Amino acid sequence: MPQQYVESTRILDSTIVTSKIADANVTTAKIANANVTSSKLAPNLSFSMVNALETANIFATAVGGNVNIDILNNTVYFFSSNTTANVTFNLRGNDTTTLQNTLSIGSSVSLAILLKQGVNTFTANVYIDNSLISPLWAGNVAPAYIAGTNESTDLYSLSVIKTGSSSYTVLASNTKFGSALGQ
Repeated sequence: MPQQYVESTRILDSTIVTSKIADANVTTAKIANANVTSSKLAPNLSFSMVNALETANIFATAVGGNVNIDILNNTVYFFSSNTTANVTFNLRGNDTTTLQNTLSIGSSVSLAILLKQGVNTFTANVYIDNSLISPLWAGNVAPAYIAGTNESTDLYSLSVIKTGSSSYTVLASNTKFGSALGQ
C-alpha cells in the first residue's frame, strides 16, 4: 500500500478520520479546531506541539465520600467548595466504561484533582473501577493532615500506568496550596 499524506499549511474546523494511522504522515503548520481520530496509532508515532489547552471540570458543589473521576471526559478536576468528609476518588473511563477497558497495557494517564479544604481538613483514597489501590506516594509518605493547615487547596497529582489486566502502578503526590502570610 502506498504511503498516504495529509498536507496543509492550515487545517481549520476539519476532521480527519481513519481506522488506522500507520506508516502515514499528517503534516501541517497549524491544526485549529480539528480532530485526528484513529482506533490505532503507529507505535513509533511522534507528536510535537507548542502548547495544549486542557479543559478542567470545575464543581462548586462540596464533596465528601465517593467521587467518580471520568478520564474520558477530563483529567483535571477542581472541587472549589470546601470538602465535607474524607473522599474516595474512583478512577474510571466514564459511567459506562471501566478504566480497564479504557487503557491498554503499557499506556498511562495523568490526572490533577484539586480539593478545597475549609476549617476541617479531609483525606482522599484512590480506587480504580471501584477497587481500592495503594498508590506509591512521593517521598514514600502518604499525605498528613495537620491542624492549622486548613483554608487551603490540595492538589492530588496521579500518574496511572496500566501494567496488566486490571493491574496498575499509581504514582501519587499531594501538594497543599494556600495564601502565604502577609500577602
